[in-house]
Amino acid sequence: MLKIKICPECGSKNIVTDTKHAELYCADCGVVIAENLVDLGPEWRAYDSEQASKRVRTGPPMSYRIHDKGLSTPMPKLVTRTRSLQWTSMDSSEKTLAYALVEIDRMACALKLSKDVTEATSVLYRKAAKQKLIKGRSIEELVSAMLYITCRQYAVPRTLKEIAEVSKMPLRKIRKSYLSLLRKMEIKLAPAEPECYIPRFCSELELSNGIREKAIEIVKEGKETIAAKGWAPAGTAAAAIYLAMTLRGEVGSQEVKEIAKVAGTTPITLGNRYKELKKGKSQNDIRNTRQ
Repeated sequence: MLKIKICPECGSKNIVTDTKHAELYCADCGVVIAENLVDLGPEWRAYDSEQASKRVRTGPPMSYRIHDKGLSTPMPKLVTRTRSLQWTSMDSSEKTLAYALVEIDRMACALKLSKDVTEATSVLYRKAAKQKLIKGRSIEELVSAMLYITCRQYAVPRTLKEIAEVSKMPLRKIRKSYLSLLRKMEIKLAPAEPECYIPRFCSELELSNGIREKAIEIVKEGKETIAAKGWAPAGTAAAAIYLAMTLRGEVGSQEVKEIAKVAGTTPITLGNRYKELKKGKSQNDIRNTRQ
């Protein structure tokens, strides 16, 4: 449809589109501005969203999260039968891909990950399949490892232990596949930042914004020590939160166990990290914080 807003004859803005006669005319002077217009919209009409969804014959946009990328469009009345025919007509590699993508989607939903992360993980799986890295390996451990890789790439604070909890495979096998994929696919990941985990942990523990900001500050101040010793980011974040709460006088023995549980670490590890971080804080800083 032409988008003419002003009449070229009289300058009026009262332009009318006559879809019945396929014309565009001025309501003031009556001049026909254009004729034989082509309507690029659908040939059907719908009066509500439910009616529109039944009459539409196009599918959703292309997505790597679906084994056929969402290019097939089954008719509404034949959905069950069409799905059955599609599954029986697939070869073994297509069935494997379809199962892997369903597993990725299931775990991503359980971990409350965004569609961008799910899409990127699906692309990564397709690349691995193209490089023939899938054969001889469990699909569950591979997609779990790939999901963790994507979370690291997108700076999404999820640990291997959290992924193992929603996976069907043990942690050691997922870690083994993770290291193997990094090596064979030549993926380089930046070290995980502990401060990425702090907001989520504080939210789960229902802590104040002041403690969250102080914990992030502690991590940034001790960055050299953390990098040199190669501490796990989740445990470091938990220790920083514990130190921030201690400096404010808001921590007890029960809170230590809760922080460790949320971070997926042990109270002993948390205590060791806490002692090291505390060494980096000057006595003046501790005194000022208490005031």
